[in-house]
Amino acid sequence: MSRYRGERGNVAPLAVALCLVLVMTLGFLADCAVLYGAKARQEQALDAARSACMDAGQAASAKYGDDAGAVLADLIVDQVRAQGVEGAVSVWFYEAPARAVAESERMWVVGMQVEEAKALPFVVSPAPDAKVASSRVFSARPYAAQQVWRPDARICGVHRFGDGCGAGQGRFSAISALEGFPREIAEEAQARLGG
Repeated sequence: MSRYRGERGNVAPLAVALCLVLVMTLGFLADCAVLYGAKARQEQALDAARSACMDAGQAASAKYGDDAGAVLADLIVDQVRAQGVEGAVSVWFYEAPARAVAESERMWVVGMQVEEAKALPFVVSPAPDAKVASSRVFSARPYAAQQVWRPDARICGVHRFGDGCGAGQGRFSAISALEGFPREIAEEAQARLGG
């Protein structure tokens, strides 16, 4: 019996190491759950915003107005905030010039991005929080029975809303060319314009 006395001490470091690995794994899974939940909420908010922009009643002021980008950006940020997402929102907007579309149409390409910093419950990396971002791109070609206002030159730019900012609190930055947009938006615009 005396020869087994020392073996219990050899198992203790292994048990401690196993417990440490288990705790780190559980912490990692808890962090992943927080990030996954934030990502799912963002994507749901962006889907709701896209649906609102496609709703004829809500987007009518954009279709007939001369600043469709600002109208859509405010509509998008309202929908995102209504879904409980408080992070920064960017709305990339491109409108084709009058010569590219029929007199009764307008053509828009809209890119939406939400970015939030989420505090992690079990920090296993050097950073105490992580960035979660989601985006969507859509295009629209609203039709009207009569001639609608269209810009003489294309409109390119981005409306940025800081954390928690709502409609009317965005900042617009013009972009001189479509190449200054994120790749997905530029590709969508080129596809809609036929090359």
